Amino acid sequence: MIIKKIISAFMGVALLASFTALPAFAEEGLQNADEELTDGVFTYELVNGSYTITKCDESSIVEKIPELRNGYAVTAIADYALANCNMISKLEIPDTITSIGNSAFANCTSLKEIKLPNRIDNISSGLFMGCSLLEKIDIPDSVKTINSYAFYNCSQLKEVELPENLTEIQPMAFAECSYIENINSDNTDNFVFEDGILYNSAKTNIYRASTAIKGDVYIADTVQTIEPGAFSVCAGIENLFLPSSVKTIGDDAFGYCLSLKSIDFAEGLTAISAIAFKYCSSLQSLEFPTTLESIGDGAFFSCSELSRVIIPEGVQTLGEGVFVDCPKLLNLSMPKSVTSIGENMYGYTTNDDGSYALDENTEISVYSDSEGLKYAKSNKISYTTVDKNLSGMAFIVIGIGAVIVVIVFAVVLMARAKKGAPVSAKKAKKIAEEKAKEDDYEKIIDD
Repeated sequence: MIIKKIISAFMGVALLASFTALPAFAEEGLQNADEELTDGVFTYELVNGSYTITKCDESSIVEKIPELRNGYAVTAIADYALANCNMISKLEIPDTITSIGNSAFANCTSLKEIKLPNRIDNISSGLFMGCSLLEKIDIPDSVKTINSYAFYNCSQLKEVELPENLTEIQPMAFAECSYIENINSDNTDNFVFEDGILYNSAKTNIYRASTAIKGDVYIADTVQTIEPGAFSVCAGIENLFLPSSVKTIGDDAFGYCLSLKSIDFAEGLTAISAIAFKYCSSLQSLEFPTTLESIGDGAFFSCSELSRVIIPEGVQTLGEGVFVDCPKLLNLSMPKSVTSIGENMYGYTTNDDGSYALDENTEISVYSDSEGLKYAKSNKISYTTVDKNLSGMAFIVIGIGAVIVVIVFAVVLMARAKKGAPVSAKKAKKIAEEKAKEDDYEKIIDD
């Protein structure tokens, strides 16, 4: 969705001239400094006494950003300025540039190599998003922040060297980088790359993992937050073990972990964010901890083998499309604690055009007068009311209990009767014997 926004926001210029084919610029051949300037490749805008590049001809072969135009320094590249310029494979940016805008090189799908200027202080949001051939990036030491989605879906990016002064990596900065294996953190004290995982220095946050990680993954018990996109496209992970220290799992944190079969959620986890486990196509069952409060939009979207889910009492929020396209999940129990349920949360598949279709084979167990019941009714999903069933079961249990009490009482009486019978018989026998003796005694006296 974000990519679509970037593409729709960018308007490419329609100039056809190639930068490399132009002769040396003659100052008189350019427009006046107070007007928009074009040189056949770039469009410039004069801002506070220096030029900003605002557009680039998408068909031009460009290898270098100019330092000067019309007697003014070129100091900035605007948002989306070179986005979708697919003829660029190698680019050098001069040190006169101090600012590069958001998504300035987004979807430059031929870009393999780039030299960044030494005066920028951040890698802007979405700067290299979708640069699918970019393999390595040298980030200058002046950079303090790598912003969100900066290298999102750079599918060939294998190695990154973090700069000395880096203090912040924002969410999704390296998400869905399919082949990222090594992140060199030797130059900075604020981050550490250890056993294939990039942490902050305190090891409370995980920012990115190597896609070479395989098998069982045990998260360290110092970790509190798994950042958005941290393990995305780690296709070799099979079993995930989370400690009780983890409170939050971020957006797309484990998206496209295609071999992930099981997740051991520990008590302590409170939030699973949007699309956290999307396309985990080997995941079979889920048992959430009782501390969990919310599950975000599409958290388990298209988990095609998922067939068993236990949602505990305590969960309050279930987002939109949490279990969409989970065709084997045909039964779901909804706890009474749930107070908010998003559209198409459960019971739906998606059509080719992206629309939702109700799966008529799904069922849901709910409590009467609950959000779960409202959801089932409004979506025409078959349901059973759990608390009514429990009332019936309670009646049956009470009835059985009464019968058992009667049986036990009868058994006790019979036991007492059996115990009393011999005593009475003995007593009667004794009286008879005494009466016989008395009769014998009287007869002797009479004689």
